[in-house]
Amino acid sequence: MSNNEIYKCIACGKRFSVTISNAGYPGGKERESINCPWCGAENGSEVTSGIITTQKVISEDGDNQ
Repeated sequence: MSNNEIYKCIACGKRFSVTISNAGYPGGKERESINCPWCGAENGSEVTSGIITTQKVISEDGDNQ
């Protein structure tokens, strides 16, 4: 996974961005869930020592599909 990707939720179908911030803790990699900010459904996971943040994606016309 790159540092910033757009996902489409497997439960609600809305788009959201996923960012992994590198915390840089040596040896501290754990499996972190990627949760939809719209409905909370888990959309996979990543093994990382960083912090996963998600944000709702809304286009200029207000559409999020």
